[in-house]
Amino acid sequence: MTSRGDGSAPVAEAERVLHGYADRGVFRGFSLAAGARGSSDVRFRWLADRSFEVRLDARARRLTFADLLPDVPARSGMDRALRAFLRERSSAALPEHRRIDARRLQLRCVNRGGSVSVTLALRRRGGAREREDWGYAARKGVSLVNEIFHGFLRGPYYEYMVRNFGEPEE
Repeated sequence: MTSRGDGSAPVAEAERVLHGYADRGVFRGFSLAAGARGSSDVRFRWLADRSFEVRLDARARRLTFADLLPDVPARSGMDRALRAFLRERSSAALPEHRRIDARRLQLRCVNRGGSVSVTLALRRRGGAREREDWGYAARKGVSLVNEIFHGFLRGPYYEYMVRNFGEPEE
């Protein structure tokens, strides 16, 4: 893992959490590249044996799974359903371990040219809990993406998985 120096930057906690997944064998091919102003780009292979890029933007206080889902037309039924799915992740109806605390993180979904990125933006500003919030964002981000691939996409979007991620046609 590339070090950013003394490891004191709050974003280093998200790096540590993500690296922990690689240490346990969840991710493969893990790499970390330091960016400007305390930010990082983390890359690894994971679900559907594909590469993922997570941008940790310290200045904007957000963790982004960049270009998470390709080939999703803007304002399509799938795009709208994904946005609804993301809104539901903060619902009190979900068990606490699956819920994203809306007081700590705001979920955002951006579709540019048919490529969907998902962002978890930290809500609190600074303070003693900043490092903890970055770790929380990393853990919840990994869980969220896992739910997208193994929950949301497995149902009515299985054909999408076949087309874009090589799922077997069964």
